[in-house]
Amino acid sequence: MRLLVPLVAVLGGFVLVAMLVAPHQPTLRDWYLNNACPLLDRLSSDICAPIRREAGAKAAALSPTPSRDEALGFSPNVL
Repeated sequence: MRLLVPLVAVLGGFVLVAMLVAPHQPTLRDWYLNNACPLLDRLSSDICAPIRREAGAKAAALSPTPSRDEALGFSPNVL
């Protein structure tokens, strides 16, 4: 019983860091995505959802977005 309480506290802290801190820290987010999320997904897929959401938002912000004409397949040089 003495070992169970600290073990649960460490696991709870690990999950809280994954949900609250890691999405906003790029190096920690990458570590959690590569190492911890495969294990935490066995418990619940909701634990790593904020990390994946934030990683997706950062990737979308860095990728160039096509203009409206390019997205529709129009070329500005063709009449």
